[in-house]
Amino acid sequence: MTTDRPAPRRSEASQHRDMVLAEQSERTASLNEHYERLAFELNDGDKGNFLSGWQCVNPFVSSFFANVKRRAERFDYARYTYFDEHVDLASSIIAMHAKFDVTQPQSVMCGSGTTSLLFTFVTYLQSIGTTRIYYIPPLYITLYSALDRYGIEAVPLSTEQPFEPTFALNLPKTRNNILLLTDPVWYAGISVAPAIMDEIVEWQRRTSSLVFVDGSLQYLRWDGTLSEASARLDPALTFRLICPAKQLSSHGYRFSYILLPQSHNRRMIWAYTNIFGPACVDSIAFGHEAVAAISNRRIPQELMSLASTRHAYLRENRIIESELTPHCGYFVFERIRAPLPEGYVKVDGKFFDQKNYPDHIKINLLSPSMKLISSSASEMGQP
Repeated sequence: MTTDRPAPRRSEASQHRDMVLAEQSERTASLNEHYERLAFELNDGDKGNFLSGWQCVNPFVSSFFANVKRRAERFDYARYTYFDEHVDLASSIIAMHAKFDVTQPQSVMCGSGTTSLLFTFVTYLQSIGTTRIYYIPPLYITLYSALDRYGIEAVPLSTEQPFEPTFALNLPKTRNNILLLTDPVWYAGISVAPAIMDEIVEWQRRTSSLVFVDGSLQYLRWDGTLSEASARLDPALTFRLICPAKQLSSHGYRFSYILLPQSHNRRMIWAYTNIFGPACVDSIAFGHEAVAAISNRRIPQELMSLASTRHAYLRENRIIESELTPHCGYFVFERIRAPLPEGYVKVDGKFFDQKNYPDHIKINLLSPSMKLISSSASEMGQP
């Protein structure tokens, strides 16, 4: 004889986690809906060429591209090859950061672009049993999506973003946490303030917590300085993602790398290889030439001179306006006062989980469509 038994009651903690994950999934779905509509219904906003887009005009790379192609000819295209086989590339990256930064990184892992490395990192978190991370908004859409896909609870430490005047951190007091942040906030062209980063440095020392920094647009300050506050973080507890393709505005090549603790290197590489497989020979050739070009600084400095000159011209002529003060990269987040064609596609705050700057849109200062808001490219620093 059997009797029906009531189902065991789930703990309040379990119910709370389910509620948090449901809210997280809803927010991620909303963000993905915006990007998916942009991609499929709006043709990437004129194939990425629009003012809020990601396509760039870079007049400084012709000889650099020729160098990449010459180097690629030395490789055997018939063989599989992997980034970690190219120890000379890893060594050159570490040497470059030993020159640029306060602290030398322990190791480096290369990959074919930022998106692949972001997804690899979250896959690695899942593989080591991570169920919760903390983050400082905003994160790039790939991180939101990957965290949601793996059911990892993502807890924001602020309702505001680091460039907002009333931003404040609420770092957890427990030990052995994982914190994700973006520096600089790419769409606004503003780095995380050194005081905020110093607070994270001290917290990391107290709690032995891992920190992941999406620094895809680092080393692109308009004043030419190379100081990055995230370089102060403990190299034994820090992952820093850097993107040479973005630094050189050479997006047809796919190459990024993560500076990471030696203790995590092998398993991270294994996670990457299981998702993305071998490397493209052209990406490896690009990596070698990109490190040399970034160390030389000529192309990044010329790009940032062009971006900052254009921004100053647009502000002085009241074509764009904002209370924000960008100082790095080639994206800014501002109002456009100049008239645009009816129905023109814009990427506004809803794409970045940003609700506090109405009428602001992301503007690419290297966009092929820059002439829409200025009649004279030469006045904006165009060579």
